[in-house]
Amino acid sequence: MADIVDDIKSRLSISDLVGQYVQLKKNGRNFKGLCPFHGEKTPSFIVSPEKQIFHCFGCSKGGDVFTFIQEIEGISFPEAIQVLADKVGLKVEDLSKFQKKEGKSEKDEYYKAHELAAEFFEKELHKSKDGKKVLDYLKKRGLNEETIEEFRLGYAPDSFEELYTMLLKKGISKNVLLRSGLAAQRNIGEDKIYDKFRGRLMFPIFDYLGKVCGFGGRALKADQEPKYLNSSENPIYSKGKVLYGFYHSKKFIKEEDKAIVVEGYFDVLLPYQNGVKNIVASSGTAFTPDQARLIKRLTENVVTAFDSDDAGFEATKRTYFILAGEGVNMKTVTGLSAKDPADYVLENREGFRNLINEAKNFVSFFIEKLVANVDTTQIDGRNKVIAEILPVYKEMPAITKDFYIRELAAKLKVQEQFVYDEIENFKLPTSHPAREASTAVAVGNGKFEVRELLLGLFLEYPSTYKEIADLISEADFESDWQKAIYNDLTDQYNSARNDFERWDNDSKVLAQEREKLNVLSLYVQEQYRLFSEDALTVEVGKLIDKMKKDRVARRLKQIENGIKEAEDEADKEKLIRLLTEQQTLLSK
Repeated sequence: MADIVDDIKSRLSISDLVGQYVQLKKNGRNFKGLCPFHGEKTPSFIVSPEKQIFHCFGCSKGGDVFTFIQEIEGISFPEAIQVLADKVGLKVEDLSKFQKKEGKSEKDEYYKAHELAAEFFEKELHKSKDGKKVLDYLKKRGLNEETIEEFRLGYAPDSFEELYTMLLKKGISKNVLLRSGLAAQRNIGEDKIYDKFRGRLMFPIFDYLGKVCGFGGRALKADQEPKYLNSSENPIYSKGKVLYGFYHSKKFIKEEDKAIVVEGYFDVLLPYQNGVKNIVASSGTAFTPDQARLIKRLTENVVTAFDSDDAGFEATKRTYFILAGEGVNMKTVTGLSAKDPADYVLENREGFRNLINEAKNFVSFFIEKLVANVDTTQIDGRNKVIAEILPVYKEMPAITKDFYIRELAAKLKVQEQFVYDEIENFKLPTSHPAREASTAVAVGNGKFEVRELLLGLFLEYPSTYKEIADLISEADFESDWQKAIYNDLTDQYNSARNDFERWDNDSKVLAQEREKLNVLSLYVQEQYRLFSEDALTVEVGKLIDKMKKDRVARRLKQIENGIKEAEDEADKEKLIRLLTEQQTLLSK
């Protein structure tokens, strides 16, 4: 076990792995970004290539490459080994030795069921008589064989039992079939079940790792309802937390530093086939904060290309509020001429790319649209524009708000202060979509107490210890682990003194506390990376002073309690001793 784990770690940089999920920026010796595990607007997530660890000082999640992939993908340790082994080109001969005694997890059966179903639908599309008609339809819509195969499109035959019968024979339980939505039953408790997807074009939905986790089924007949039928929520699929096409496009989103967000499956497939590969769609739901956070792992720039009708505009507006709440910039495509992206790209491939490049900032677009639809020379028209646009301004940073207030004031021919006053008095309605966006929450302060911080400074900057070696002692530290670390550092320093340069981090004590010390080290690097040597020495002096004052304060509290006990017990000798010590400490 250790061999494959160590081999993977030696071949895979944690910053490269995390960088596939989180936007990281160089920060001294480390990298920094917004934590993918909790909502935050100020980065507190640190990745250390040197130590091969990550840690968030907001929510306290941390660990190595295996911990990260387990947490971010919600997978088991054996699955993490397989995923990472695949990434570095290693072959795992036998994963069974990593499996827990209880065997496979519940999710494994759901993934197996969906993979078998996807294979079944693919086979039906290419082999069955009805499926070939659907294949012809796809090609008439402009899709080529390569795209159809890459996205694993399929066909669900117009049958009540073919899929579920096959899945039962393959060992999939009835409960998984029903809960996943691959099968259904008319009444709860009935033995008879039937295929939920019948006579439909099937779009498999992939999770971040490329595993099939759900389906969207499109009706093929005019009287077939609903037009789109989606998988049920289950342990591996939540439609508000996945994006159609994300697995295929994530590499290109990161490369382009931009995500194109559209509404439908074909709106992803045809642009992707025609070279616009950084494109995704919400999966059978209105755009959600979870989907915004998924995109934000890779980029802070989004361009929406929704339908140009009123419903499309409302969807665009709602998406803006969700993205703005997550700190993501949004532009929107104009000029689709009542066509959806799928149809437009077939007629004008380069034209669609140009529309994306020329996309307008949503706020400017919104202002233009509002002003174009009313008579702004009349007070009613102006009031209508103001009422519509105010929610957009409410949560803007000051500098951005100032820019768009000037733009709006110029369009309405009113004073800027009037707009400011209206914004100040405006309260966001409870039902407004902007309220769905997450706000950064303080999950934990991520700070260390003064003694730990002092030890961290010694470890990161050994020269600081040389300056104060004789000013502190073991008694200044509280917990056993703090005393052990301090004593180890003292022993190392005393044994070398004149030749001392750096710590032996492989010493027994430091090695035993490596995990805790690594996190402490990251915090110290983050807090003090811009300090000069002189400034570090001053900071250590301040910490020592605070540590000693804290020690005195704690002792005074103990004395205070002891004096009360001595008085209650009429122990004069003890009382005099404690009062004398109290006066001595107070006079320092």
